[in-house]
Amino acid sequence: MTQLSDNKQFSENMDTHKISGSDPLLKLWNLRILVRLNVFNRFFDRYGGMHDPETMHILGLPELQQDEQVDKKTMFSTLRDTLNTLESHTPTFSNDVFSANIAILQKSLNLTQCEIDILRFVIVSSSSTSFNMVVEALGEMGNEQIRRTLSIVLNIPRISIDNAMRANSALISSGLLRINASGHYMLSLQQCFDVPHSIKYALTQEQNNPGAILQCFFKIADQPHLSVEDFSHLKADVNLLICYLRSVEKNHIQGVNVLMYGEPGTGKTELVKTLSKYCGFELYEITMQDIEGNPIDGKDRFATYQLTQKMLANKKKSAILFDEIEDAFPNVNFSPFGHVTRPDFKKAWVHQLLEENPVPAFWLCNSVIQLDDSVLRRFDFVLNLRSPTRNIRRRILDKYLGHLGLSNTWLAQMAEHEHLVPAHAESAAKIAAHLDVENTKELEKNLERIIGNKLQVMGLSRKPRTVVSHEIRYSLEYLNPDQDLEALTDGLQKNHQARICLYGAPGTGKTAFAHYVAEQLDKPLLKKQASDILSAWVGEAEKNIAAMFNEAETDDMVLLVDEVDSFLLDRGSSKNSWEITQVNELLVQMESFNGVFIASTNLLNLVDAASLRRFDLKIKFDYMKREQAWTLFLQVLEEHGCNAQSETKQYKTNLARLDTLTPGDFATVVRQSRSLNKTIHPCYLLSALEKECKAKPGAGKSIGFMGL
Repeated sequence: MTQLSDNKQFSENMDTHKISGSDPLLKLWNLRILVRLNVFNRFFDRYGGMHDPETMHILGLPELQQDEQVDKKTMFSTLRDTLNTLESHTPTFSNDVFSANIAILQKSLNLTQCEIDILRFVIVSSSSTSFNMVVEALGEMGNEQIRRTLSIVLNIPRISIDNAMRANSALISSGLLRINASGHYMLSLQQCFDVPHSIKYALTQEQNNPGAILQCFFKIADQPHLSVEDFSHLKADVNLLICYLRSVEKNHIQGVNVLMYGEPGTGKTELVKTLSKYCGFELYEITMQDIEGNPIDGKDRFATYQLTQKMLANKKKSAILFDEIEDAFPNVNFSPFGHVTRPDFKKAWVHQLLEENPVPAFWLCNSVIQLDDSVLRRFDFVLNLRSPTRNIRRRILDKYLGHLGLSNTWLAQMAEHEHLVPAHAESAAKIAAHLDVENTKELEKNLERIIGNKLQVMGLSRKPRTVVSHEIRYSLEYLNPDQDLEALTDGLQKNHQARICLYGAPGTGKTAFAHYVAEQLDKPLLKKQASDILSAWVGEAEKNIAAMFNEAETDDMVLLVDEVDSFLLDRGSSKNSWEITQVNELLVQMESFNGVFIASTNLLNLVDAASLRRFDLKIKFDYMKREQAWTLFLQVLEEHGCNAQSETKQYKTNLARLDTLTPGDFATVVRQSRSLNKTIHPCYLLSALEKECKAKPGAGKSIGFMGL
């Protein structure tokens, strides 16, 4: 209910635009209440009598104030004569901003004159101090009395009043006027009606052109920065939506509502803009602020949405975007009897909004927790926007930051940020445009800080979990598996479904091979570690297992689980029931997974034997062969500008004595050289590799030739 105290600013605007008791129409309403509805005596007694200046001003009889001979009877007779005189002429409207804006609404919504008169009466009665005093003297009434009162005050037939107050009338269905039904209770006239504050406020503002008043309620959405291809991680859902939206437009289907939810910055708004442009829709966005930048509350935004639906009902190829809908739906209160919504929130009314809208609507939020199940069921299509895949993140970075001349290495590394979303790249590009930095390295460092700060404040890691290794060039020729990896890759390209277990010593290339498979299949890699799955809460790990398989299959990703031995333990040695249920859940998900699943472990002996049988392939990655180690040795030296050919025999012989070398050892040594600021030459490289082998568990006291 709109109270007078809540409309101070609006009242000032009303006064500014000369809607006062001196207006002929307002004076006519005053007199009809006082004379026709027999409120004169009640008003006279309540507000201090005929000698009170304010009372006499409201009555429009200030000249009688000084006449001590005037009594109540004479005053009433004067008011009645004045009313008869006014009613003998056609009432005129003030030529003010308020009247001009109402006229625009009348034309835009095809409102009847009765509906306009009711709207004007409700707004003025709740906002004009002087008129409000007269209306208050009416007291509390039932529904029938309220409608009869309006009929008399506005001099409109009762049937027209009833029609204007029906739920399907333009006045009510547009959200301009809300009726608080009293039922068996008595309400005052102000309590019965409610006009959203944002609408009242907009009606008092002087506009630059006749159409500007409409921009107080909705605006044409900005053009998108991304394309449909930039949402390929949602390809299946996007294709369905495109097909559906095109059919909706062609067949003029009503009640079309799409709900999109997901973490902030995942691109919900951008996707709606992209889809609308792709399908040829003009997208209109429900405003969240009034023209002075003040936020519009959720209840009023619902009214604005209704108004926008009404105005655009006959406009072909249009769609509506209702963003941040959380503030429009009430908070949910949890109790032992379930969740209970705010008592003044009318679900049936919202259900109707989601079933009869003529214009397709997109509803966006970060979480659906406070949306009632009955509301969720009424959305045609629901889409959960997850963070983009690595390949899509790279496309987004190229789109927003590609013009800055950043290195491919840096862009590839930043694309590994699992939680990087379009909003992060967009804000980074905005700041970068104002940085006076000529050095590319310095610019990259600044951008890392900008993006890192955004991730950190959200409780996320500043750095990507997966680090793109550039220490050595990746090649299958440096791996020593017991299966033909090239044949396996060829087979996976033809049949994109397999369950593979990779095992062997650390650094032998298991994880790198999973990345290689994803690249060869041209699919993103979803990498999970035990820490991503395990939880202190019983049952949570099982949910995480199901979620990762669902995500991988939905987005057509290669799924890699590192350190699978951490939770895929032998069920025979399990002491807790939840350890067994974790293994069982993984087995169930593996068997139903329609994709490529790769698990890696350094400790195959700890893995549940029955689980191992579920894998199509179990591939052992062993230490490098002598020729492999020597070839990689020469490659690393060549990449660092050093030639070892002159002393080939000496280094090759000593390198051959290191029988536990892995590709990971070479990468570690290259990183060490950078940290220690050492130049890589044959002697240093061999010595460092020897130290890496010696540090491994089970290594002997002496490995190879140590006298270099």
